Amino acid sequence: MTNPRTGNLSLEYRLVPAEDVLKAYTIESAEYPESEAASLENLVYRQQVAPLLFLGCYTHEQKDADNNNSNNMYNDEAAPTLIGYIVSTLSSDTSLTHSSMSTHDPQGSSVCIHSVCVTSAYQRRGIAIAMVKEYLKHLQQHVHIPAISTSSDDSQELADRNTNLVGVKRVLLIAHNELIGLYARAGFELVGQSAVEHGPDPWYEMIYRL
Repeated sequence: MTNPRTGNLSLEYRLVPAEDVLKAYTIESAEYPESEAASLENLVYRQQVAPLLFLGCYTHEQKDADNNNSNNMYNDEAAPTLIGYIVSTLSSDTSLTHSSMSTHDPQGSSVCIHSVCVTSAYQRRGIAIAMVKEYLKHLQQHVHIPAISTSSDDSQELADRNTNLVGVKRVLLIAHNELIGLYARAGFELVGQSAVEHGPDPWYEMIYRL
């Protein structure tokens, strides 16, 4: 996918493969409170049923272990490092519900974002907003790709939905009050306080219309 830059940092966006889900979980469990973090099982499930909706942010930047100032180095031959990701599933509901956090409807018209997460070493560098904008562009591109087959076979329909998002109309997420501004800058609109209870603090639902 694209390789934009955030400041002096070169980023690469790609779908998160199964072998990187554990890395995503390590970030998830470190950056979210225990009451809000997704389990490894949930992340594995989401990658299996909706791989097109699990987008990772990678960098080739490496820390110089021999330099006490931790100056950055770039090595194009090194495997890229996962530093953030956005993961979602599909729902037929027009509002994000608690059940949508643990289920996936392959024919759903709503993308329900469950995690927008950046590892702490790369926070406050504009990566979160860059990821959200890239994710929305990624969704827009796949919303307009025609299905591979018109077969009525359920397995073929499921396979098609792993390569396109035709029929998806909106992106939904819930955020704490302090993050509303970030998502608004990416184009999301505030709907209001969510009925979802997940952790001790209130959530606010936001929508982006595709």
